[in-house]
Amino acid sequence: MNEATTMVQPDPGPFYFTLGIFFLIMLGIGWYAQSKTKSLSDFLVMGGKAGALVGGFAYFASQYSMSTFMGVPAITYGTGFAGMSISVPGLAFSMIIPALFVGRKLMIMGRRYGFMTMTDYLSDRYESNAIRGVHAIMMLIFVIAMMGAQTVGAGVIYNVFTGGPEWVGVVIMGIVVTIYCIAGGMRGAMLTDVLQGALMVATAIVTFVVTIKMGGGMEAITSKLAATQPTHLTHPGTKDNFPWATYVSMIVMWSFFTIGQPTLFTKFFTMNSYRTMYKAVILGTMGMLFSATLIEWSGVNASTFIPGLTGKQTDFIVPMVLQQSLPPFVAAILITGIVSAGMSTISALLVVATGGVTRDLYQNLFNPRASATHLLSLSRWMTVVLGALAVVIGIEKPAGIFALIRFAFGGLGIWVAPVILGMYWKRATRTGAIAAVILGEVSYIVMVIWYKEWAFGFDPLIICWLCTMVIMVGVSLCTRGASQSTLDRHFDSLLRAERGSTGATASAERAVGART
Repeated sequence: MNEATTMVQPDPGPFYFTLGIFFLIMLGIGWYAQSKTKSLSDFLVMGGKAGALVGGFAYFASQYSMSTFMGVPAITYGTGFAGMSISVPGLAFSMIIPALFVGRKLMIMGRRYGFMTMTDYLSDRYESNAIRGVHAIMMLIFVIAMMGAQTVGAGVIYNVFTGGPEWVGVVIMGIVVTIYCIAGGMRGAMLTDVLQGALMVATAIVTFVVTIKMGGGMEAITSKLAATQPTHLTHPGTKDNFPWATYVSMIVMWSFFTIGQPTLFTKFFTMNSYRTMYKAVILGTMGMLFSATLIEWSGVNASTFIPGLTGKQTDFIVPMVLQQSLPPFVAAILITGIVSAGMSTISALLVVATGGVTRDLYQNLFNPRASATHLLSLSRWMTVVLGALAVVIGIEKPAGIFALIRFAFGGLGIWVAPVILGMYWKRATRTGAIAAVILGEVSYIVMVIWYKEWAFGFDPLIICWLCTMVIMVGVSLCTRGASQSTLDRHFDSLLRAERGSTGATASAERAVGART
């Protein structure tokens, strides 16, 4: 039995009842989404019809994971406000920066050229099926690892609140998420994200308020920190956890390198207009910033009235606070918010992984004449297979939740090089892109596993990505670039389309103003 059960006493009744109702609602949303899912485009990118509310909630819900409500508050519990000074800014910019650099162009290309996946963009820009295959395979490896990490968290939550075996929680979450993704694809994932995102915000608010009350008020909490844990109020934190190299690495990682995450690419393809995209960015950013600040601050507050936790015990600081301060059914509802963080991330990753197999590998490389009905049916079957793989990883637990997520995030982050250079440098070539990402991925894996000291205190992703950029520029200058028609489609024609969309938006605004 997990060591946390000695601190959080299992109360299965309220937990089973609340989680059961929640799962039934999720399945109901999936059933509704199925009636609207008629094509591969519907399944993978919601037919490009997502509005600002759905888009904003879906982005921040899929960005948040189990570690947001368990691992990160554990860090702030042990390190103080220094931990918040890293993760909160990173989350605040994790949607704004990608939107500014690539979001608008991706949205236009998705609508003009029918792109549905990140691999669609890369293969078209670099005129290469080779890069399509390389990206699809690498993406699947890292995305499946991320999904497995989320199911690990579900197992731990189940064990702590029922006393049952962790594998049961892993299997239950895996089955529920797989079913509503089979039914509604991206529509099912994004619609469920709205409810899950709202539940996460509620969990963050209530947890913060409760910790203030349990700590005797903000003044009492601050005074106790100053008297007993003064390093919780300073930088680089207790035991010097966050020197400047780590500080810079973490902020850059969680903001800039989200550009390389396939789930973010897909979200831009789902937006129905330029204005919708920016409304969704603002809504998603506010949701992330607000809830991240409160849930992480709760970890700092809790260190004053639940002292002495060490090791894995700190991961359960939020569940402990909720169970000790709230009625069982209320606590169970908010614990469901933590489960939601994992489910929303898994659903987004699962649909993206399905697109990698069905769209990127099968349709584009092996059977370009496949019918829409066949592709939709194959997508649903692949969702089952990939969901089962995530469950297996969750049961086996090859690494800790946060370690697994961070490793997979870094592996995907390497692809920011061909994305950024492809969008802003006409001279970028397919040979340069393929050589750079292969060498970048190999160096990243080697550095993470064996030679961390080569990063000079920074996260290995930062160093490996810089090397990837240098390699890609050098090789591109020595190899043949894309054809003029491709360059026109990705630069000159796209620029005209951007100007046209801006003009259309302005005309619509003037028309509305005239009518009012």
